[in-house]
Amino acid sequence: MSNYFTYSVLQYKHSLILGESINVGILFHFPEVNRFEFVKGDGYRAKAIYPDFNNSLFNGYIKNITEKVKNHVDLFNLQSEKVNFSEYIHNFILAEDAAGLVFRDSVQVKNVFTSINAAITEYSKLLLPGVNTEKPSVQRHNESFILTTFRGYLQERDKSVEKKLEKNQFIGTKNFKIKFELSYHNKIKHFIKPLSFDLTDELSIQNKAAITYCHLNDLIDYAKATKASFDFLIAKPQNNDLNSDYENALDYISNTKAPNKLITQDKWEEYTQKTFDFLTAN
Repeated sequence: MSNYFTYSVLQYKHSLILGESINVGILFHFPEVNRFEFVKGDGYRAKAIYPDFNNSLFNGYIKNITEKVKNHVDLFNLQSEKVNFSEYIHNFILAEDAAGLVFRDSVQVKNVFTSINAAITEYSKLLLPGVNTEKPSVQRHNESFILTTFRGYLQERDKSVEKKLEKNQFIGTKNFKIKFELSYHNKIKHFIKPLSFDLTDELSIQNKAAITYCHLNDLIDYAKATKASFDFLIAKPQNNDLNSDYENALDYISNTKAPNKLITQDKWEEYTQKTFDFLTAN
């Protein structure tokens, strides 16, 4: 734990005439533990204000600063006591006014935080607005989501029943090695596979449908020889603009002659109940 730390704010100055500056990074130094940390912002704020802002050049300088900070930590400690933190930055990290970037005079403050990471986080929030703000994200209904949901439905009925499912079986065909995450036997062998079409564009949906169709066609002989069926738990796109592409994908897959079931999201619970009944009947 450091009792004091020093920081210097990296600013971008678009024009000396305007005199405006934007905080785009912070360099921290914790002397007691000989630790440097550089927290970088991004060029979005500068780009929003100055349309001709060169983001590629900015990112290049930021990368260079980051590398120098990592490589010069020990060098700073070998300097004479007459060399202060600000001088060191200008001599070894970034020359003044390089591409509009300049480190402000360093500031030493008392560390009132419980840890170094807490100090870095709080000062970054204060001096780099938005740097720690997470962008809203949509939870994709991917294959992991499908499996978790299906298992959750089973566990709601009986937590022990999932043990009756075989896990992660591979079927080798003439052309492929295909993984099925779950399977069980009830007169015929049911192989269960999650299949998500919650993708971002039409081409991705088409490609996934084509791969699934090819896999199923290659499984036809195996299904006949072993009395197997292939059950796909399917997630649809959350983007309604892709609904027609999704429907076309299901139509395309259903043309295969391999025995299969395409269980769409609105049928997951019904399929879970049937599976549960099969597993508990034995």
